[in-house]
Amino acid sequence: MAVTVEPLTPHFGARLTGFNIRDGLSDEDFAAIDLAANTYGLVVMPDQPLDDDTQVSFSERLGPLEETLVGAVGAGSKIVRVTNILADGTLKDPDSQLALFTRANFMWHTDSSFKAHPAKFSMLSARELPTNGGGDTEFASTAVAFDMLPAETRTRLEGLIAIHSIAWSREKFQKGASSEEQRKRLPPVPQALLRTNPVTGRKSLHIASHVMGIDGMEDLEGRALHDDLLAMATHPSKVYCHQWSPHDAIIWDNRAIVHRATPYDETGDRRLMIRTTISDFGPTVVDGAIVAAA
Repeated sequence: MAVTVEPLTPHFGARLTGFNIRDGLSDEDFAAIDLAANTYGLVVMPDQPLDDDTQVSFSERLGPLEETLVGAVGAGSKIVRVTNILADGTLKDPDSQLALFTRANFMWHTDSSFKAHPAKFSMLSARELPTNGGGDTEFASTAVAFDMLPAETRTRLEGLIAIHSIAWSREKFQKGASSEEQRKRLPPVPQALLRTNPVTGRKSLHIASHVMGIDGMEDLEGRALHDDLLAMATHPSKVYCHQWSPHDAIIWDNRAIVHRATPYDETGDRRLMIRTTISDFGPTVVDGAIVAAA
């Protein structure tokens, strides 16, 4: 069997079938998946029952994995447990800092843009889903958004640097959603506002909730520019909402896709998703200058 690629939307995304990650992948099949992720920005792979070790092994073929950030469930490991379930099997206190930190994922964001060395891909697999509905994930393409901008706006954005901060996005969502340790260990970092995919050469906007400002602009001016770009990129007509089924696995390109979770009954239902996060080549900004490969 060979990997079959079927577009998900007229704008971005693809559904991939014809393989089973647990059975191992030929170099040819893996290359097809990698190319689809770079080309479409988002790939949905149904019927892929995975355990943690299998997901980690597959993800490491895409690149080196991040360690989970401080303050998150699974901190220090290669997996992120995106869940309302604690280690002892009970559900999180909905008012706890840990729950607030996770709930901030209801805002549009890209994974790890708040790190000096940002993420390339993320892979998320469905392990336990709410029985009463909800818990979907929405995606939008910032590559599509960039293509739709007027030429003069695209020119204006060249060379701009945005400042990303996990504490900014968490505290904007709700006071107390970040911890003192997180604020200390994850200070704001600069990122190129525009990214270029090294495989396809396509440009995209590197934006979303972690952006607290744009270097060289007044705070209100920079945030207004960012918010306008994000609103355009995430217009409902351009959003793909994935309604999860058991054993679905999704890969997305953090350089060109923004995403957000949708609510579910966190106090009475259970949801467990496992995420692995693949690091990018390195910082996008060094000593105040954008790295050419960004």
